[in-house]
Amino acid sequence: LDAGEIIHSLCFSPNRYWLCAGTDKEIKIWDLESKVVVDTLRPASFDDISEKGRAPHCTSLQWSPNGATLFAGYSDHLIRVYTIASA
Repeated sequence: LDAGEIIHSLCFSPNRYWLCAGTDKEIKIWDLESKVVVDTLRPASFDDISEKGRAPHCTSLQWSPNGATLFAGYSDHLIRVYTIASA
């Protein structure tokens, strides 16, 4: 599996065979059985940052116990919450 950039955090799904990786630009979720990217998460507000600025990056990841919600801590001291649809 290739994230294409530095990985700052990894987390396994509690109820699926998925691996999440928090990188400089986004969060990628892979299905480990098929080895394909299931989802890529990136806050829309990050697209508005100029080339000179640096978007915050994900430093920590944690799934909810039921695997429906992913909590991501970022370098701007915010926790972003993502609802993940089952694939």
